[in-house]
Amino acid sequence: MHVTESDDRGVPTPADIDLIEVDFVADDRSLAGWVRLDVRRALGATGFLVALFPRGEDPVVVIDHDLPVVSGAFEFRAPGVWTEFCCETPLDHWTIGLEAFGLVVDPAEVITPETYGERVPVGLDIDLDTVGAPDGDSASFGMDIRVHGEVLVADRAWDLDAIGRRRRASHARSRPREQQVEAALTVGWPNDDGVVVPLRRGWVGGNRPGWVDLPAQSDV
Repeated sequence: MHVTESDDRGVPTPADIDLIEVDFVADDRSLAGWVRLDVRRALGATGFLVALFPRGEDPVVVIDHDLPVVSGAFEFRAPGVWTEFCCETPLDHWTIGLEAFGLVVDPAEVITPETYGERVPVGLDIDLDTVGAPDGDSASFGMDIRVHGEVLVADRAWDLDAIGRRRRASHARSRPREQQVEAALTVGWPNDDGVVVPLRRGWVGGNRPGWVDLPAQSDV
C-alpha cells in the first residue's frame, strides 16, 4: 500500500503499538543519537529511549518503560522527563523536544530503567526534515532525513547537523550496512507481550553513516 500523509499524522494511531524511531550521525561524526518512542496500548504504557554517543566517550541514556499512554499528541510528562514529538508537516517535517535527566552508562551493560550511572541533564531541540520519498507501506515505513538543532548534555552543547533516518511502524528495522561499528548499546526493551528482552544497535561511520541492528549478546 502507498504511504500517505494520513499514515504519518501527529497523534498516536488506534493500533495497539505505534513505534516512532529516529537515529542520526553528525556530519563531523562528533555525536550519534538514537531516539525511540513506543506507545503500547495493550500494556498501558509507553517506552521511551534517547541514547547519545559523543564520539570516543560513554553514552548518555534517558530510558523509561512506563510513560503514560496518550491520545491527543505525542507529548509525555513523568518525573525527570518531558518530551514532545510534533508533526509539523506529515512525511516532511517533525520536531523533537526533550528536557530530562539521563545517565552516563557503561555500553557493555544491558541498559534498563534500573541501571545506575552518573545523572546529568539532557536536552533536545531538533528538527527532522525529510530528504527522500518514504519506503515501505502504510503499516511500516521509513525515510531519510536531515537532523539539525541543539543537543545538550550536562554543560556541553552541540549545534547539530546530521544525516539520519526516521521510521514509523509496528516493528521498525534499520537498513543493513556493512561497515565497521563505531559504538554499540544494548537496552532492555519490552516485547509485544511486555517481557523485557535485549535490543542492541550500533552506529557506523564511513560514507553511509547511520545505525544498524546488531545481535543481542545477553539476556536481561
